[in-house]
Amino acid sequence: MTTGIGRWIVPVLGFVLGLLIAVALLGRDASPAQAAVAFAITAGYAIVLRVLQSRSDVASLLSGLPRDERWESINLRALSLAAQVIAVALVAAFLVTQFGAADATPYAWLGALFALSYLGGILWYRQRS
Repeated sequence: MTTGIGRWIVPVLGFVLGLLIAVALLGRDASPAQAAVAFAITAGYAIVLRVLQSRSDVASLLSGLPRDERWESINLRALSLAAQVIAVALVAAFLVTQFGAADATPYAWLGALFALSYLGGILWYRQRS
């Protein structure tokens, strides 16, 4: 069972993120229409999730409210797959920029962050289990 606050976390964060993106765009000399479109996309996504989270298992999961243990397991496997894809993409981007004589430092930092967070997670969850 979820609380009323839990159901509104994603929509509120979606609106706040949409506002931040719109303000950042306006600060970079974007047109108000571009800022409005960016806000509408982000806020629209949050609204759609909120409307559908009680009717759709996927929307519920994307809202951070998995229905049961099966959906929690699906979420963990999907996160694992996404992490593996990002790791491969970071290594590929690092190598491409290295061989292309470009600056690969951002990819190196992101790869280091990924590795350290993974190792930290292993240590953290090992201690807790």
